[in-house]
Amino acid sequence: MFIVPGLAVLLTAVAVGFAVVAADIDQMRVAAGDFEIFGHSFTPSVGEVFGSGIGIGAVGMLGLLLLLIGVWRTARRGSEARRELRRSRREVAAARRATPAPQVTQDTAAPRSGPVWSANRFLKRPAGDSGPAKA
Repeated sequence: MFIVPGLAVLLTAVAVGFAVVAADIDQMRVAAGDFEIFGHSFTPSVGEVFGSGIGIGAVGMLGLLLLLIGVWRTARRGSEARRELRRSRREVAAARRATPAPQVTQDTAAPRSGPVWSANRFLKRPAGDSGPAKA
């Protein structure tokens, strides 16, 4: 929520600051002359230039602050989701350990029809083959 406005404010402050510096390079070497920013002509004093620099810096810091708040919130939300996922996995594992495995006897087991899949899921076994012989 804060990332896009923060980035917009920060980029605007950087663009205005760059425009002032670019216009100031040639114009301010002469004694307090006019200079042009984005098509507007200005005749500032040294105090006005200093004050506008402070203002642009403050707006840039506000944009950076909004950007960092947005990134921090997004990272916090992701870490909370990962923490919740780990907690739910632990609960599922504990529930599986607490529940006894169902006892399947030879009489109640339904006869299998069709292929039986091996440990390698890409290789089929014939229906009669139950895998390696157990002694």
